[in-house]
Amino acid sequence: MSQVLTGTIENKQLVVGDGVRTENAKVKTATAYKRGDLLNVGANNVADHPVVTEGVVGEWNAIAVSDFTAEQATYHAANNLEMPIYVQGPFDIAVVTVNGTPLTTAQYDAVRAQALVNKIELRKVVGN
Repeated sequence: MSQVLTGTIENKQLVVGDGVRTENAKVKTATAYKRGDLLNVGANNVADHPVVTEGVVGEWNAIAVSDFTAEQATYHAANNLEMPIYVQGPFDIAVVTVNGTPLTTAQYDAVRAQALVNKIELRKVVGN
C-alpha cells in the first residue's frame, strides 16, 4: 500500500554561509536575548536591543548568537561575564529578530542597508 504525504518544509537556519565572526559583549541586567536578535553594542561594550520607533528599527551592529534569559543576563552582568555575538557573516533576514519579534517585510530594506555598514549580510533565502 502506498501513501502520498504532503507538507511544508520550513528553514529556520540563522547562519546561511561561511565567514562568520564572533566577539563578546557584556549584557544588561534583567534583559532577555533571543538567538538572531539584532543588537546595538555601544562604546561601553554592552549589548542592548535597538529601539523600534514607528516600525523603524534603530541602530544595530551585531546579532545574538544564543538565547539568554533575563536571569542568565543578570547573573552574567553581576559576575562580569560576557555573551557571544555575531559581528560578521551571512544570515537569513527572515530569521533575524528584534527583541524576539521577527522583522516585517517593510523593515527589510532599511535593516539590510545598515547591515552592509556592519559587514553583516542579511540574505533573502529562497523558500522563505
